[in-house]
Amino acid sequence: SWSARVFFLLACILSSRSTAFTVVPNQNTPCAFDTKLHFFGGLGDAFKNADVGERQNAGISGGGPKYNEKVTINGKKVKAVVGQKVKVAAGSARVKIPYNCNQGDCGTCMVKLNGRKVKACQSSIPSGKCTIQTI
Repeated sequence: SWSARVFFLLACILSSRSTAFTVVPNQNTPCAFDTKLHFFGGLGDAFKNADVGERQNAGISGGGPKYNEKVTINGKKVKAVVGQKVKVAAGSARVKIPYNCNQGDCGTCMVKLNGRKVKACQSSIPSGKCTIQTI
């Protein structure tokens, strides 16, 4: 058939010119490989002249949290952060206090803080001596 002959002729022509569809690197230029992507190469000096002033320490100012080492919970000495909830300090000392609402509405978490009844979920560790007793 006529179409089979044309197909055969095209196949012979294309197979004889094997380099027609291949990519041959340019032999005149040296081949240098680079791992950079060069997406933002133009932005390298974008803020070179920006005056941002003297750099400051990005850490916590004031030396970090203030600890109170005079805290005892059921007779157990605890190192707690001033202002930390009594609930958290008791949890770190593995003292179990029952909780229900965690909002101070129910009164389930009542403890004695320096002799006064307070709710552990709402009260914070003071800076001075602190004695906590579960009820």
